[in-house]
Amino acid sequence: MAVGTYALTSLANLKAFLGVTGTTDDVILEQCIDRSTAIIESHCDRKLKSRTFYEFLMPEGDRTVRTEEHPIVSIDTIAFGSQTSFSISSDTASTDVVATVGFDGSTLRLYKVASDGTETTATLAASSYATTSALVTQINSSVSGWSATLTKNAYTRSVYRFGGRGVIDADCLLEFPRDNVSEYRVDFDTGRIHITADRFPGIRSDDASANRFPAGFFPVFVQYTAGFETIPDDLEQVALEIAGDIFRERLQDRTLQSESLGDYNYTQAAIADLLAERVAKLDHYKEIR
Repeated sequence: MAVGTYALTSLANLKAFLGVTGTTDDVILEQCIDRSTAIIESHCDRKLKSRTFYEFLMPEGDRTVRTEEHPIVSIDTIAFGSQTSFSISSDTASTDVVATVGFDGSTLRLYKVASDGTETTATLAASSYATTSALVTQINSSVSGWSATLTKNAYTRSVYRFGGRGVIDADCLLEFPRDNVSEYRVDFDTGRIHITADRFPGIRSDDASANRFPAGFFPVFVQYTAGFETIPDDLEQVALEIAGDIFRERLQDRTLQSESLGDYNYTQAAIADLLAERVAKLDHYKEIR
């Protein structure tokens, strides 16, 4: 086992922090790091270590949209509009009781209920089939009872999300946003994308001279990398402290605050005080939505 890809500290750093030299507890320490990371990201309501995101943003006529995560490291594409990439049909539509298609951005789901009540589900991951051409080939060669026809090859992650679309009476069309030549400025620290020149293909804003995103349900697809490429020292320190607490407390009575034996006295710091100190450090990174 190893710490998660997006952990906020390393096993080596945690062992140094705790003064642990052996390898006996490495697996437990790695779990503590992952749990510490989850606790911090839950509190901050954001992903902190750099990774790639695939988002559909809803500008609704505004000039500026904001990505879910920041700081932005790089933007790979900003795409808008709608064009059919491929279609899916059921080979047994005449006898299917239910036949539906869904795509959640990471997995294509093909679901059927046959005339005798038998249910079947096929799933194909976007991570395994990066283009819709590869997806169509896989469906036609390996997924029984389904057929797909490619219209225009596209990046699978950019296909619009939907669920439970029936294909008994008509084929399911899977669409994606077309690239456009509109011009943008990006605030990489905050994740804000500001449109400076509106050149949307086929759809313009209500006031073309205002350089706004179109009003209504017109999502903008953004693929970007965001998060800290190097974890800030204060953030890693909190991750180490929380992971260390999780590791030590597995053998402690957490209800014990003090004890004494003769001249020996031991008093734990108040948990509330420790939490308040850490929360103060994390609030600098907390997302305000």
